[in-house]
Amino acid sequence: MSTDDIIKRILALKPNLTKEAVQKLIEEERAKAAGLLTEEAAAHLVSSNLGINGACEKIEAKLKIGDLTAGLSDVSLSGRVIHVFPSRTFDRDNQRKGKVLRMIIGDKTGTVTVVFWDDKADHVEAAKLDPGKIVRILHGYSRERRGNVEVNMGNRGQIFMEPMDAIEEDFPDLDSFFGTPADVYSEGTVHLQGVVMDSFPVNTFSRQDGSEGKVSRLVLEEGGARINLVLWDDKVEQYGETEKSSKIRVISGNARTGNQGSPEVHIGWDTEIQVLEVGVKPKEAVPFWTKIGDLKEGVGSVNVAAIATQVGEQREFVRRDGTEGRVISVLLEDDTGTVRLSLWDDDVDLAEKMDEGTVIVVENGYTRAGFGGLDLNAGRHGRVHINPDDLEVELPEIERKITNIIDLREDQRNITVRGQLQDDPIQRDLDTVRGPATVTNFRIDDGTGEARVSLWRELAETAMDLTSGAWIRLEYMNVREPFDGLMQLSSGAFTKIIVEKE
Repeated sequence: MSTDDIIKRILALKPNLTKEAVQKLIEEERAKAAGLLTEEAAAHLVSSNLGINGACEKIEAKLKIGDLTAGLSDVSLSGRVIHVFPSRTFDRDNQRKGKVLRMIIGDKTGTVTVVFWDDKADHVEAAKLDPGKIVRILHGYSRERRGNVEVNMGNRGQIFMEPMDAIEEDFPDLDSFFGTPADVYSEGTVHLQGVVMDSFPVNTFSRQDGSEGKVSRLVLEEGGARINLVLWDDKVEQYGETEKSSKIRVISGNARTGNQGSPEVHIGWDTEIQVLEVGVKPKEAVPFWTKIGDLKEGVGSVNVAAIATQVGEQREFVRRDGTEGRVISVLLEDDTGTVRLSLWDDDVDLAEKMDEGTVIVVENGYTRAGFGGLDLNAGRHGRVHINPDDLEVELPEIERKITNIIDLREDQRNITVRGQLQDDPIQRDLDTVRGPATVTNFRIDDGTGEARVSLWRELAETAMDLTSGAWIRLEYMNVREPFDGLMQLSSGAFTKIIVEKE
């Protein structure tokens, strides 16, 4: 079809336009393409932009992105352009060159990647589409790739740029397609926006095929939450030195559950990062310091400043792969509660510098369920500081609060109680899931109620020196479920016995 024929058919369906206006639109498209489009190709592009297909029929695309499933052979839909990735060339088996280009579009129901091949990739490149524009996709086909549905534009496929009959209000604005770290709660493809608050050194490793890999991390914050961005290989070089306080967009990141049990976003070959601004702060910032009482299981990128109140004994173990490991526990406390800090392998040596009253800062730590309670860990990507000179947090005086027995509740941890022994201690040897153990039991009464006490292992021996009628204080005890109508108090790794009156 000649350019004149295309113009005539456009005017037949768009009588509000003049021939001169259409010709001007054609020249504008050719200018934008820097000479890559012929006059006839530019006329087809103008036709598509005006919402008219090659047969001069009005275009309709009623399918919503959220309704897409894999295996559809004729997909037609409209969406707002979120991002256009640079094209890539490759060699086919027949030695011919191929080209592929990916675009992400979205509507009110979701987002999808659209893949263009060869001349259709050329067409998209020539159009120089900017994010925010509306496009219409006709006669594509859908398939599943890496757990996500994508739309491919085959021989029948067509794309129409900015169709005039598209209604802007039907498509969310560009920013609304980008969530924050607070919105990452499941695995899959995510588009994020936030401020880079920290970065971590590059680690190199050897893969099974002998090649060398690289990995590093950025900490992204916004929406009242933080998340780690995990950069791999070439992305380490590309984005690893992104300046702190930079507002960025993460396009097509891969959300996963990390080894620590908290979510993280992986930046791989199909992810891009855009720097939007430099020298900014998050609109909804996370307090830099997290109080111990606010810690929850499975949280990453937390910063905790607290006092070391006890340092446990080093424990050695053998991992499944045969390597040896070390671990030591340190009890941290602030005015809201206590938590066990686990130091692993080389970090175990830090415990030699820790005494009761030492200020400990854990930076970019994570939490997980430990044996008998919540564990705080620094891991490979966190930092532990001892008595830091530049600490910008005021640590309150910690007052050892005594809990009345009547106020005991199941699953309370590291509490302090005092009371009078109601009977002489009784010792028993038991087989437990952790092996043989010795336990000493007795009852105490503080005037508000009575509780049953179980002291384990080394403390079991110490408790045998107690006698009925003695007043004692038990620090760092854990509350178990009631037994025979009495609340149970059980010792932990940090329990202390103080005899107040024999």
